[in-house]
This record gives sequence, structure tokens and C-alpha cells, in this order.
Amino acid sequence: MENANSRLMMTCEYLETPVGIMNPRPRFSWRVQGELQNTSQTSYRILVSLLSGTKKEEVWDSKEQISGRSTAIEYNGQPLRSRGQYIWEVTVGLKQEDGTGYRMTGTGRFEMGQLTKEDWKGIWIGEPAPVNGRAPMFRSRFKVGEPFEQGRLYISGLGYFEAFINGTKITDSVLDPGWTDYRKTVLYRTVDITELLVPGENVLAVVLGEGWLGNAHEGFQDLIGRMPEWLDTPKLLCDLWIDGRCVLASNEQDFRVSDGPVRQNNIYNGEFYDARLRKKGWKEAGYEETPGEWSFAVLVPPPGGHLRCQLMPPIRETGRLEPVYIRLLDDPDVYHMTVDFGVNLSGWAQIKVKGKPGQQVVLRFAETLNPDGTVNQKNLRGAKAADTYVIGSSEPETFHPHFTYHGFRYVQIETDRDVLVDSVQAVRVCSDVRRNGTFCCSDDMVNRIYDAVIRTEENNMHSVPTDCPQRNERLGWMNDMTVRFEEGLYNFDTVLFYEKWLWDIADAQKEDGCIPDTIPYYYGDSPASHVSSVYLLLPWYLYRFYGDEQILRRHYSGMKRYLEFKLSQRRDNGLLHEKYMGEWAPPMTEAQLGWGENAVPKNISPQLVTTSYLYYDCEIMQKVSQTLGDPEYEAYCAGQAEAVKEAVNRAFLHEKEGYYDQNSQGANLFPLLLGITPDGCREKVLRHLLDDLIVKRDYHVSTGNQMTKYLYDLLNREKLDEVAYRLTIQKTYPSIGFMLEEGATTIWERWENMTGGHMNSHSHPMLGAFSTWFLKGLGGIRPGEESRKREYELEPALIRELSFAEASHTFMNGTLACRWERMEDRVVILVEVPWNSSVILKIPEPGFKIAKIIADKKVTKPGGSGVQKSIKLNSGRHRIELIPEDGR
Repeated sequence: MENANSRLMMTCEYLETPVGIMNPRPRFSWRVQGELQNTSQTSYRILVSLLSGTKKEEVWDSKEQISGRSTAIEYNGQPLRSRGQYIWEVTVGLKQEDGTGYRMTGTGRFEMGQLTKEDWKGIWIGEPAPVNGRAPMFRSRFKVGEPFEQGRLYISGLGYFEAFINGTKITDSVLDPGWTDYRKTVLYRTVDITELLVPGENVLAVVLGEGWLGNAHEGFQDLIGRMPEWLDTPKLLCDLWIDGRCVLASNEQDFRVSDGPVRQNNIYNGEFYDARLRKKGWKEAGYEETPGEWSFAVLVPPPGGHLRCQLMPPIRETGRLEPVYIRLLDDPDVYHMTVDFGVNLSGWAQIKVKGKPGQQVVLRFAETLNPDGTVNQKNLRGAKAADTYVIGSSEPETFHPHFTYHGFRYVQIETDRDVLVDSVQAVRVCSDVRRNGTFCCSDDMVNRIYDAVIRTEENNMHSVPTDCPQRNERLGWMNDMTVRFEEGLYNFDTVLFYEKWLWDIADAQKEDGCIPDTIPYYYGDSPASHVSSVYLLLPWYLYRFYGDEQILRRHYSGMKRYLEFKLSQRRDNGLLHEKYMGEWAPPMTEAQLGWGENAVPKNISPQLVTTSYLYYDCEIMQKVSQTLGDPEYEAYCAGQAEAVKEAVNRAFLHEKEGYYDQNSQGANLFPLLLGITPDGCREKVLRHLLDDLIVKRDYHVSTGNQMTKYLYDLLNREKLDEVAYRLTIQKTYPSIGFMLEEGATTIWERWENMTGGHMNSHSHPMLGAFSTWFLKGLGGIRPGEESRKREYELEPALIRELSFAEASHTFMNGTLACRWERMEDRVVILVEVPWNSSVILKIPEPGFKIAKIIADKKVTKPGGSGVQKSIKLNSGRHRIELIPEDGR
């Protein structure tokens, strides 16, 4: 039986119609939307066929599988061809609770990329005499016969590129391609250009920016005495195919190159654009290259990395902001204004101006202001963060940069007094990763904190998860991401974004298994600080959230090598070497002043933190090896975990008194959370923690970037969410609320409001990692430990001071949503369970029992004399009414 009011939502490689797949075993997923959303799946069958004109050639038939699986099912047919176009069809057997059966069929498409080096016809080209900071412009003509069916462009331009067909930009993305270690991996884009082509003569035009390939980073050069080994000059590679034939490939005969209006471009320093040097019409057919201005491109050495098509969400413009306040500054010589956009963001400013050719407009960016109203750029360290536009005509002109981005709230505009600045907008630019988590509650302060966390995370998605978007850094720090990734998973559909970064980690891993501090490796120690466990944790959590075993298998060898390296770094006492950093950036009152940017804590031993992480690593790898069917390594990890636990307790546990190390919050909470603490000491250790947190510090933290998140995790596990809530709503130092009281709209790097030239980023996600508590604590949403069972967990914390809270997260099977609200004599919980799934709802304790459950307008009341502590809810919408156990 079919149902016309339902449909299958299908993805291949987590995209609806992907173009440029590199994976030889693509992953298929689907879910039902519509009237049949409340059904469960009983079977599936996948058919994959190669398209050749109007013909289809079957390459895989999964046969009917009696299974409820609908996520990340891997292709297992004939080898897939480079540039091959495929159609896939899935037929799903469905059953409702009353036994009624249905069948649904859906069809999707996917297309392979250029899979091998030999598939590429083009060669890497550049300009004959590159000038540092200039943005070279390339163009080439090609002919298109009539009729034609379709065109594809396979292109990589390093560091960044913008490409045009007949004057039209081929995509709406910017700052392409994503950043990698170009010696190991180079990303390219596959673009359907069919609609941009015309019969006859066509033109491909490309502009190259410096990006990370040519980023002259003077700050780190001074600091560490070297530059990244991948630094080079801009270069281009492309193949253009029409109807199965390559009609244009990058080479030194067919491509001309010239310089243009972008005279300087640098990620940190900004862009200098001289509109007088625009070459009108150069992107279009009919333009004639002026002798002396254009030369032939030249062959250049390839960057060396394996070419991989970029499938993660590209960087795009994701929104625009108008000024909330403009202040004219008192300067007799120039027109000088400061523009406030109200929130801290990443991106650039777009201006519309009118003046005379040669007049300049300078835009300076910053997160904070000086007392006189000028922008305060001290915390940007070496980053100049300024864009300069040279007016090209006497007509109104619009400008925004092309190959840089800034982190800012304020823009200072300087120009001549007779230049009209007609308008200015802030353009938000970041990786366009879809939101899949939501949260709100009755406390506006909590909502503002959540919004600040989300804004901070968005500001720091730029093809890698960066630490900050504004200063001369913007790097993917492993230690930050060790605590931060879960917040990303709860709030954003990060699977492709994180999968790309996992490839970056694998590229950076050395033969002995060690991994550096930053990924792609640009700066920092190698090996990384041993709190950097994200390479072990992230694949496991991706499996829990997405049910994707392929990610675990792909990185299993590297994960094992990393664990073995960390195990090899233990000293005779079983603890990790003391040189490795542990906790970071606590309140300044808890820091060792004068060392490590005043970010090294004095209240907790680094070895306690790093060796406890080692225990965590062993526990995670035990689960991974069990999932992948490796009992030998599973047993090995279990044994290592026990040895590490003994070493931590032997070195740091004061068993008689019942506390760890120096009896600080972080020292007590981490072993307690991880299960290192012996059963007989747990109550005493927890009591010491709460005494410090509540009695000594009046609900304020003494923790930094690592332990703050785990403090909330522990309080939630121990059903102390009321304490977590009191922590969250504090408005005095040190707290996130203090940041908001000081005017913050994003999360700071430090608990203090500082603006000097050190660690003073005002858009830094790491301290916001605690906010997973909003969704998994107040909202109660958790993925199951075994994701393929499609059974989620729900245990909302019913905070007395809140009248309601609601949260949602969209898993692969659909959205799991929970809203609870206090009524006069009861608490009502509304739950939406995704298709083909179930939820174990744990009744919040203490003191509640179920009065009734309403599902599909059917009312049930619990039977028996006992009090139910959990109930299982199947797909659909449910209303659960709770009343006090004592009936009052």
C-alpha cells in the first residue's frame, strides 16, 4: 500500500543531490516525512544504476534487507566511475502499530568526482612574475557546440579562487576552497555550469587570492622562527567537461594572466582594492587582451597534496546587518566615523560610496572601542584588519573584499570629507553549516547566553573550527575542540564539516602517532598537549549522533596509533609527562601570573588533567573497538584504563580527606565524572566540590576551558541541575553572565574583560562548551550509546525557577523535540519522537509520577501500584502529564 501524503527524504553522503563524490562506498540515508511519520521500517532495498544518456546500467542491488536501518548504509556494488552519474532508488517497507503495512519508493541522484590523479587533464598554472599579495586574473576562451546537454567544471585555485563563466560567478560561495595542509590534501570544487554556457564562444575567468597558501604570517615568524612549509604563490588547476568531453584544461598555452584591482590581500591584514585598475568586460566573451597587460600563464610546481572534492558546506554570506549606531569622530582633516553593528560577527563590511577617482576609503575592524570612539585593535596582535578601497570613477560604487575576513562589531571608516559614504552593511561570512539544534526557556538571561554561544560558534566555522576570527591566529586548536565539538554536534549539522577536519588531523599525524596542537598544522607544539583527545572522541560521537560506522573504520588505525603514542608518554609513576599542558585559561585569580599568557592554572596539576584524559581515551577506544568487532584491542584498552586509573588515584587522591590534588573544582570533578574515583570516596569528593562551588565561591567557577564543560556534565549526571542553573544565571565575575553584563554578544577567551595585546579574543567558543547542558540537561536530549538501535534518551531537568524549557535536535531519522511546562498542579512534557525511532523518557526525579500519557489522541494511565521511572515512546507526538508523588 502506498501513501500519497508522505515522502522519503533521501541523502547520499549526507547531501540530497551530491556532485563530486570521492568516497568509493557512498553512504545512503532516508527518512519518512508526512502522514506515515509514525511508522517503523521493516525492510529496505536499494538499487543503483549508472546513467548513460537515456540508458541505465544496474551496478548494485542490495536485495531486500529485513532491517530497520535507514542511516549511512554503504554502497557495495561495482566500482564507481570517475565523473559517473548515478541514480539510486530505495524501496522501504513500513508498518504502523496496528500492523498496517505500506511500501514507499524514492529516487535520488549522485555524481562522482575526478577520483584519481590520472583523471585530471589540466596542470597547475600560475603567473610568470608573481607579486606578493596581488590577486592574479586568468581567462581562457572555449567553444561550445550545439546542441549540448550539460557542463561540469572541476576547479581548484589556491589559496582562494573566484570563478566566472561568461561573467557570472559559478557559485554563491566565497573563500574557496577550504583550508588544508596543501602538501597532503588539496580541495577542489565540482560545479554544474550547464545554465551558464551558451553555444559558440565562452569564457572561463578566475581570480586567485592568497588565502592560507600565501599568508605571510609575520607574527608567528617572529615567535617561532619559521613559516609553514606549504607556503607558495597562487596557482590554478581546472578541467571543464561538456557532454563527456574535456573542452578546456588549465595549461600554459590556453590561459592568459594579468594583475588587476586587488593589489594586496591577506587573511589577517585585509585587502587593498584599486577600482581604477578594473578591466571592464574581461570575464566575458568579446574582450580582447591588451598586449603588455596580459601574458601567457606558466607551469608551476603542484602543491603536492591529493586532490579531494570539497563536499562540506562552503563558506558563504549567511546574513547582513545594518548599523545600530554611527558616531562621527572629531577630525578636521578627514571624514571619520565609527559604525556599531550591535553584535560581534565574522565577515566583512560592504560600502556604497561616491567620490572622485583616486580617493581612498579605509575600513578598520575591531571588537571593542577606545574611550575616544576609535576602534581598539590591540587584541588583534599583528593583524592589521583593514580594507582599503580606491575609488575608480565619479559614479556611485559598491565595494566589499574578496579574499579576507574579519572578526568585528565595529568598523571605523576614514576618507576625504567630500566623499559620500552612502551606506554600510556588515556581511556575515562563515561555513554555511545548517542549524539542527534549538533551545529556549523562560529565563531571558539563559536564552541570551545560548544565543551568544551560537553566534560565537558560527563566527568560528571557516572550513576549519577556528579558535577566533579576528586576530593573527584563527587556528583549529585540538585542545579547544576536545571540549567544544559536542556543542557543535548538538546545534549544527556538522558531519561533513567535522569529517573534513578529521581528514586534516589524519594528514597531520606523524608515523609515531603524535598529532600537533593545531590542525591544519600552522603553529603550536608537536606533539600536542595531551588534553587534545578530540581525534579519539569526535569519531565516536559522530557515530552516536549519525550512526555512521564508516567514520570509525576510516580512522580506527590512526586513533589506535594516537592512543599508543599517548600511552608511550607515561613516566615510571604511570602519569603523563609533566611538560604537557592541562587545564587552560581559568579566572585570573586562579592563574600562575607571569607564565603562559597568565592562562596556566595554579589550582590543578597538569598531570592530573592529562592523565585523566588518558583514562577517558582508553574508555572511548574500548567502546570503538567493541563496535568494530576487535575484542583483543577492546580487552587491551580495558586493561590500560585500569592501570591509568590506579596511577591517577595513587598520585592525586587524598583518600582519607576525600579530595584530589589541591582540592580545587577541576581537580575533584574530572576524576569523579570519568569514573576514576573509587566508590568509597565518591560522596566525599562530591561534597568537597560542592563546598567550594557553593559555600566558598557562591556559585562561581574556578575552572577554565577544559573543566567548565565537565562541571556541567557532572552536575547533570548527579541530578544537581539546580546548582548548574544557579551557576548559569550569575552576573558577577567570573561567569558568562558577567560577560553579557559587560556588553558581550559573543563568548570571550578569558573570564576577564581585557583588550590588550595578548590572549584577549572576544569571540572564542571554548568557554561556551558547557552549553551542551541546555539541550541535554534542561532539554534532556541524548543520543543513545548504540546509535543503530535508533533509541534515544530523554531526561529533562525540571528546574524550579523555570516555568518552561524546550529543546530540539534533528537526528538522521528526524527531529527529537521536548518541551516541558509547569501548570497549576502538574508538569506537562510534550515530546516529538522521530520516524522509525523510540525514546526512553526517564521521569525527572525527585517527586514526580505519571498522571497520564496522550499519544495520537489516545489517553493511557499507568497501571499497577508502583511509580514508573521511565517509559518508552515510539515515533509520533506525545503529551505526558506529571503530578507530585504525594498527590499535592
